[in-house]
Amino acid sequence: MSITVLMYHHVLKKSGFIASSVDEFRDQMKFLAQNGYKSLSSAEFVAYKKGELSMPKKSVFITFDDGWKDNFIYAYPIIKEFNLKATIFLVAGWIEQASRKSGEFIELDHNEYKNAAPTRPEDVFLNYEEIAKMKECFDFHSHTYTHFDDYFGICEMKENFTKCKEFMYKNFGFDDKLLCWPRGKFNDELKNVAKSVGYEVFFTTKRGINKPDGVLDDIRRIAVKKDANWLKKTLFIYQNDFLGSLYSTLKS
Repeated sequence: MSITVLMYHHVLKKSGFIASSVDEFRDQMKFLAQNGYKSLSSAEFVAYKKGELSMPKKSVFITFDDGWKDNFIYAYPIIKEFNLKATIFLVAGWIEQASRKSGEFIELDHNEYKNAAPTRPEDVFLNYEEIAKMKECFDFHSHTYTHFDDYFGICEMKENFTKCKEFMYKNFGFDDKLLCWPRGKFNDELKNVAKSVGYEVFFTTKRGINKPDGVLDDIRRIAVKKDANWLKKTLFIYQNDFLGSLYSTLKS
């Protein structure tokens, strides 16, 4: 068997580029809850991947990238309502900037959020208070310090990883081993530097299956689209090793 890792970014009133609508997201989470799916914590997923923990066939790992404020406004109440678990990979520097003063959520599309981020981080990114409330059903892990963007200054390669690990330890009290690559882009040099500072589990944007094979540096994820019917079909494909591998190859 394999476990499907779902990848979200935004949940907004209207769907768009890397954004699910509130209605679509709620229907998907309702489908998971009503059909007996176990949503995994990050620790459960890693233990499964290492072959240390057996999971039911109907298991899924729900992930979000970046740490957008809409995750708190829209996704968090729905995850909580259906008693599910999810993980957010945080861009540490963005959260620090957003937490410096109070903000007010604004409803934009992804490109507009990117344009607003350098001057209005408190309005578009999660802050410490929101993250604290979300801990009841969300895990939090690393997505580098700057996302390799220069919104708030430039970090050299190793600093991007070390400052993110420091942020995670300071705010969550553990030495984070899980890293999600910004935009899914990485090379051997980046991976070696990340490993040198202690990261061990690497999440990509590559489509595919995840078997309990001990391979931790190539976690595959599925970018979520459309509605609950799409999710039902996708889970059917990617829970099957043969179908999931074949479909991934065809879509690559």
